[in-house]
Amino acid sequence: MTERSSDFAPLSDVQNRNTELSEADLEAFRRVPEADPTTPDQIDVPEGTRRALQVVDAAPLSSQKPDTLVSLAVGATASIAAGMTAFAIVAGIVLAIIVPPWYRSLEPRYQAIWCNRVSLLCELKEKRDTDNVYQLNVNPDNVVEQSDALVATETPTPTLMPTNTDTPVPTEAEAAAAATRMPTATDIPPSPTTTPSPTATPFTVPMRDTLQLSKLKWEEQGWNNCGPTTLTIGLTYFGYTDNQRRAANFLKPNIEDTNVSPNQMVAYVNTVAGPELGINALYRVGGDRELLMRLVANDFPVIVERGIILPEDGWMGHYSLIVGYDSVSEEYLLFDSYYGYSGGEGRRYEKEFIEEGWRQFNYVFIVLYEPHQADLLSDLLGEHADPAMAAQIALDRARDQVRRNPDDKWAWFNVGTSYTLLENYQDAALAYDRAFTMNQEFRMLWYQFGPYVAYYNTGRYSDVLALALATEKTTEYVEETYYYRGLVYAAQGNTDSAIFQFDRAISHNENFTPAIEAKQSVLEGRFSAPSG
Repeated sequence: MTERSSDFAPLSDVQNRNTELSEADLEAFRRVPEADPTTPDQIDVPEGTRRALQVVDAAPLSSQKPDTLVSLAVGATASIAAGMTAFAIVAGIVLAIIVPPWYRSLEPRYQAIWCNRVSLLCELKEKRDTDNVYQLNVNPDNVVEQSDALVATETPTPTLMPTNTDTPVPTEAEAAAAATRMPTATDIPPSPTTTPSPTATPFTVPMRDTLQLSKLKWEEQGWNNCGPTTLTIGLTYFGYTDNQRRAANFLKPNIEDTNVSPNQMVAYVNTVAGPELGINALYRVGGDRELLMRLVANDFPVIVERGIILPEDGWMGHYSLIVGYDSVSEEYLLFDSYYGYSGGEGRRYEKEFIEEGWRQFNYVFIVLYEPHQADLLSDLLGEHADPAMAAQIALDRARDQVRRNPDDKWAWFNVGTSYTLLENYQDAALAYDRAFTMNQEFRMLWYQFGPYVAYYNTGRYSDVLALALATEKTTEYVEETYYYRGLVYAAQGNTDSAIFQFDRAISHNENFTPAIEAKQSVLEGRFSAPSG
């Protein structure tokens, strides 16, 4: 082995020699005077002793004093904490830049999912001004004066529609076209009877009654899917076994579509599901509590559209299936795709609560029935058997409501809708003008399109465009917004813009037949605007 100098002896040798100091070294150590231990270099220590002390200083950390270890641990912890804080700050800045635009770019259903998972994300929702969304270029003073005069006069009773013995079943193309535009009274399926009854057949309504609830299969709705789901629940009463997706695929191929109208739901029954089951459907406006009770007591499932208010979202439209009533407690029993069905017994609601939301949609209702029930249904409907008469009943009720309360925004809107169904577009437009002088709910034109029809048919194109723009600012998922805007551009001869808008409507709902047909008529030069 190579020799090593004694000054660089291995650690083991030094440790072994700790006990081998010479007698002279020990004697010298004893004679060292006391000195400040913090300045060992001032002490004249023999060489052997100094080496021994150096070995002690080089001992492992485990042999050092506790306060030294604590200092090291505190320092290390502080360093780690500082690093983590810096990382958190940088990460926070990055997230603050990236997350908001990412979250707002999501479709509404995904925003809702993430909001439920991480509550802080709810604050990132785009803030919208929802007050007085719909502004028209009208003189409010003139509108008030003219609309007051409108409801002060009597309206003529409409001519009853002729009806056939058999319910006409439209072709699928005809149904699709009728299902996606604002109907008039002539578009509403007539009651399947030879002549409409002037009044309802006298019938003693039981104090309590329900459908055969065991025949119904409740289903919880998917996103924005109360219409297809409620219709599906109602059809299970007749043996329908498909879930809500089949109806949704026909009625709203885009899951984000915010609305399915009653005429669309009727078209689905009469052209798709109904022929398989032997079931028909019709809808009317102007219903009332007594009519609902008569229908339920005679085994007819009835769907109503009503306004609801959700704490986190505000006012919106919603469908519910009426399955029973209790005249003693004055309650309706519902199978509701959102709120539930009370384990099959029917969820109870006070009549005032249901009827106030119901009137916000002009008391519209859908009836499902089998062909052999046609005559009975017509008798039970009475004057409502005729669609024009039903619209007139709704109009008279709404006019009476605004006479009693001129500030009733729902009643004024219903006046406009009823006039639209009766094709009296001038008076409809005037009633809508009055309704829009009030603070209408910002989702109103997600569900009800009468104002578009009335203003378009009276040549008030700028008002159609103003309503469409206001609606688009609150949601892009209403194909009617682009359809009616396209009609205006087509009427103005702006072909390219019209086609672009029709394409937008089709992109949101590929089954939206009116936009498809309107686009084709423009391309072929067949489009004609209403005379106004």
